[in-house]
Amino acid sequence: MKLIFALIISIFAVMPLEAKSDACLARSKEHFNEKEYTQAEKTLIKCLKADPKNSDALISLAGVEMILGKFNNAEQNFKRALTQLEKKSPYRAYIYSRMGDIYMRRANLKEAQKYYQAALKYEPANINALVGTGICEEKAGNLKKAVDYYKKALAVDFTNIVSRERLIALEPDILTDEELLRTMKERNIIDPVAQNFSAEDKETLKKIITAEKGSGIEYLSQKFKGKIPNGFIVERDSNKVYVRKMLTITGYNELIRQLSSDAKNFLINKGVTPAQLFKARDASGKDIFNNAGNLTDAGLTAFTKMLRGEKSYYLPGEKLPATQKEIENKIKALLAQGYYEVSPSDFVYLLDATKCREEVLHAYFRSRAIDTGNGKRRFFLSTDNTRNMRACNLPFSHLYLAVQDYHAQKKAARNNAPVYSNTFGTGNGFKINLCTKDGLKLNCQGLPD
Repeated sequence: MKLIFALIISIFAVMPLEAKSDACLARSKEHFNEKEYTQAEKTLIKCLKADPKNSDALISLAGVEMILGKFNNAEQNFKRALTQLEKKSPYRAYIYSRMGDIYMRRANLKEAQKYYQAALKYEPANINALVGTGICEEKAGNLKKAVDYYKKALAVDFTNIVSRERLIALEPDILTDEELLRTMKERNIIDPVAQNFSAEDKETLKKIITAEKGSGIEYLSQKFKGKIPNGFIVERDSNKVYVRKMLTITGYNELIRQLSSDAKNFLINKGVTPAQLFKARDASGKDIFNNAGNLTDAGLTAFTKMLRGEKSYYLPGEKLPATQKEIENKIKALLAQGYYEVSPSDFVYLLDATKCREEVLHAYFRSRAIDTGNGKRRFFLSTDNTRNMRACNLPFSHLYLAVQDYHAQKKAARNNAPVYSNTFGTGNGFKINLCTKDGLKLNCQGLPD
């Protein structure tokens, strides 16, 4: 999305602010050129007050409002401008293209594409509409059509960065056999005189391109202090403004070696012994290192998560986390048993209000916490009204009632209504502070029978 709106500044240069004889429009253009967009907006509003039918000022105002993020205002002004323009006005292409951007921002691909197509009817070479349509097709899963539009945009302007980057991002899936053969030769995956390639060669290429997308070249550059050794990368179109650097098979292997070394050091610094390293697994039980001591595909993903602070490796003896299906089954079972899900903030409230530790609430009131991965948990409270003698003769649903009372009090406070604590039949003696100072034992003294 950012890529599309980055085009607005360059396109603004051709907007109808060329009426130099109009002092008001000239001032707004000066503000725009100085990137004083708010001041440009104010000036254009003044222009329109003086001349409400000035379509140049109206279109320019809408363009500035887009830069300022006032998309609803921009849409209204663009539509007003359309009612003032002649049917064959060249400015219609600009307006329709901008309208496409507005609906793209709202994730309404159908409307966005409709406006982009309208822009192309007036101006087939409209770069923004070509790129915008390409993105719509890509998001809809129509990769072939998306590629066609990106290539049309490059045919109009071969330096268009957006189209070039989108095409690279879609590799290798969009490459023809001829293009695959070429890039495999460039990267030294296959012999320069080879006339075909294997499925294994294609898989290797896919891994290398994935590494590039993961900033693999930048990583190597840091490791070698900006001087990547010869043979690690190859440049395509090296004498042109859009030069592209690509990893070779040699560079990719060095990248994996460096990453593997960093991963080992990371784990050792976390207390993992050398003997445990090669027995480490990811959350699905796949090996993190292969027999050669390098990161596997699963290991690369796990290492990336490690660097983000996530728990992504498991040593011998550690229980692997539940699968998504197992988690869903646990939750379904709890709900079927009459449990009620509360938010993490609700559960934090219970811990603070009861002064109890989490394990105490689970033990006495059957509350449950389910790990869902990436350090996240979901919480459930029992709605069973059966009294538990061990829990100060309170019902298992005591925590559930406490949360409902908490919600009622918050709602009453928002509405400036009276606050009662006997809403759920617990009477004015409703107590929530349950535990001793250490949080490990229930303190039944003073609680209702």
